[in-house]
Amino acid sequence: MSTPKNPSYIQRFPHRQKTLFLFALLFCSSHAFAVYNLPSSRSITWLCGSDIWNSGTLPNYTSVTCSGLFADGTRDDAANIQACINNAAANTAVYLPAGTYYVNATVRLKSNVVLRGAGPLGTIINLGTNGWLTTQNMPTSLLDPPISYGVHSAGYSLAGSPQKGDQALTLATGSVNVGDWISVFSDDDPSLVTADGEDGHCTWCGENTGYHLLQQIVKVTAKNASVITISKPLYYTLFTSPQYRKYTFPTQYAGFENFKVSATGDIGARPIVTLRGALFCWVKNLETYNTGSSSGSAHVDVEFSYGCEVRDSYLHDGRSSASGANYGMYFQFVNSDHKVENNIMRHNRHSIVYQAGGSGTAILYNYMDDNFTDDLSYLGSARTSHGAHPYMNLFEGNIISHIAADNFWGTSSHFVFFRNWLWGDETGTGVPSFPPTSGYAAIDIYPLNTYYSFVGNVLGVTGMHTTWSAATLRGFNEYASRSTPIVYSYGGAAGSIPSTDATSINHANYDYKTNGVAFWEGGADHVLKNSMYYSSTPAWWCSETPWPAMGPDVAAIHNDIPAKRRYDGLPCGAMSVKPFMPMATLWPDKAIYKVYDIKGRLVLMFKGDRSGEKGLARQLAIEHNLPFGIYLCRISAGGFTVVEKRLIVW
Repeated sequence: MSTPKNPSYIQRFPHRQKTLFLFALLFCSSHAFAVYNLPSSRSITWLCGSDIWNSGTLPNYTSVTCSGLFADGTRDDAANIQACINNAAANTAVYLPAGTYYVNATVRLKSNVVLRGAGPLGTIINLGTNGWLTTQNMPTSLLDPPISYGVHSAGYSLAGSPQKGDQALTLATGSVNVGDWISVFSDDDPSLVTADGEDGHCTWCGENTGYHLLQQIVKVTAKNASVITISKPLYYTLFTSPQYRKYTFPTQYAGFENFKVSATGDIGARPIVTLRGALFCWVKNLETYNTGSSSGSAHVDVEFSYGCEVRDSYLHDGRSSASGANYGMYFQFVNSDHKVENNIMRHNRHSIVYQAGGSGTAILYNYMDDNFTDDLSYLGSARTSHGAHPYMNLFEGNIISHIAADNFWGTSSHFVFFRNWLWGDETGTGVPSFPPTSGYAAIDIYPLNTYYSFVGNVLGVTGMHTTWSAATLRGFNEYASRSTPIVYSYGGAAGSIPSTDATSINHANYDYKTNGVAFWEGGADHVLKNSMYYSSTPAWWCSETPWPAMGPDVAAIHNDIPAKRRYDGLPCGAMSVKPFMPMATLWPDKAIYKVYDIKGRLVLMFKGDRSGEKGLARQLAIEHNLPFGIYLCRISAGGFTVVEKRLIVW
C-alpha cells in the first residue's frame, strides 16, 4: 500500500505509519498468510433475530390508528391501548399518534401485532408506578415438563451422547411433533459449568432452578420414529444425562416500535420493556429512559425467548445504579439466537448483562459508554456473565467503554469478540463524580469464565483519561487505575474450572500499550475476515464510515460506527436523521444553531446560552413543532461554520 499523499492524515493518525508497516507484513510478504478461523470447538455459524425468519428485515405491519385515547399525559391510557391491541387484526400495528400517553398498568402485546408510535420525539409513553410494557404471560405450565424455582427439575431424556454439531437426536422418553420447540440440555459438566460463584449459589440461574445451566432452544423440523431433526446444530457437546424440555411461546411475531417510553413513576423492580416467552419478537427505534429504583429493573428484559431482535434504539439512565438495577439489555434465564444491533446504551450500571444463560446470540455494532455503579468508584461495564451459564455468543463491531465477565454467580464460556473497540475508559459525559478510581481494563475477564476468544479488536483509547503507555499488558487486576491500566486482565483457575487466561485465545488485537499487535495466539494465519456474522456490508450501514470499522488491518485502526455517529449528531446516511433526539451534540457556549426548511425559511434558532440545558435538542424540537422532512442545519461558532442537510424520519 502506498503512503497517502496528504501528510496531515499521517499527523492526525500517527499510528497509521505502523499500520502501513503491518499491512506490508500481512499482504506484501512472500509468505502467503491464510484467513484466520477460530477452532471449530470455539465457534458456531451465528444466525440470529430476523435473519432466521425474515431474511434480515423486520416486518412492516399496516398501521391502524388507536382510537379513544386521552393522550394528555395525565389520564391513564393503559386500558385504551390494551383494548386496541386486543381488537387488532393479525399483521397490523396499533398506531399511537404523536402525543403523550400516561400508562399506569400493564400493557401486553399479542401475537402478530405491533405497538407503534410516531417516533421517539412524537409519541411519548410515561409509565406510572404500575406501568409496564410486556408480552403475554408465560406460566411455567407452558414448559413441559414444568420447572420449580430452585429445584432440580428433570426434563425428558435423550438417548446416546449428542455431540457439538449434531442435528439428529434420539428421544428416549416423551414425544414431540414437527414444529415443536424444545430446549436441549444435560447435567452440568463440573470442569466447565457451575452456579457457585463468589457471592454464593445462584438458585435462579439456568431455567430459574440453579440447574441445567447450559441450554439451547431449537425447533423440531423432522421426525422419523424416535429420531428428530432440529433446526440448528448443537452448539456444544452435551454432558451426562442429555435431556430436553418442550416450550410453548405465548407471543410470536410481535414488536414495539418508534416511541419513547419513560418511567416517570418509580416502577420498582419491573423492567420498562419485557419480552418473555417471545418467539421472533422485536424492539425497534425505541428510546427508553429512567428505570426503577430496585434490583431487576432494566430497559429491555428478555426471558425464555427465541430469535428476538432489539435494534436502532437508545437505552439510557435510571433512578438507581445499585446492584441489579438500571441494566440496559438484560438477558435472563434460557434464551437463544437473539440479535442486538445498532443501539446506543448509556448511563446504565451494565449496558448489557447475561444473567442465568443465553446461547447463540449476536451483539452487533452497538455503542455502549458512560456506565456507572451506585458508589461511583468503579468503571461501569457491559457484562457477558453475571450468572451461569451463557455460552457461544458473539460480540462484533461494537464500541464498548468497559467489557467484563464477573464470577459472582457462576460460570460462562465460549464468547467470541471480533473487531470491537474496547476502551477500558469512558468519555465521562453526565457521569456523577467522574472519574471513578478503578476498573480501567480493556479486557476484564474474572475467574470462572473460560474459552474466551478475542480476535481483531482494538484495545484501549487515546485522548481520554488512561495512561496506556504505563499499562500492564497482561495479568489480573479488576481494580486497575487510570494511571496504570491493564490491557488483558484475565483470572486464573478456580476449583475444577480451568484458568481464564490459559483457555483464552488472543489473536491480532491492536493495543495502545504495544501500539501494535502483542499476541498471535491463533497461529500463522494473520489475515482477518471482514465479519464473523455478515458475508458483506449490512444494508443499513452508512457510507460515511468504513466497514469493517475496527481492526489492525483497518487504515485508521478504528472508526466510529453508525450508532456512535448517531449519538454524536454526525452524518451517517439515513441514520443521521434525528438531529433533535437528545443524543444529538449540543454546541459550545458561543455557537449559533440555525435550522432552515427545504424552502430556505428559518424555522429554528438557538444560541449557546441554552446549551447547558438537559435535553435541549428535544425541547427545541417540541417548542417549534417541527414536522418531518428535510432541513438544512447551519452551525456557527467564531469563524467556523458548517452546513449539513438532515432528514427527519421515523
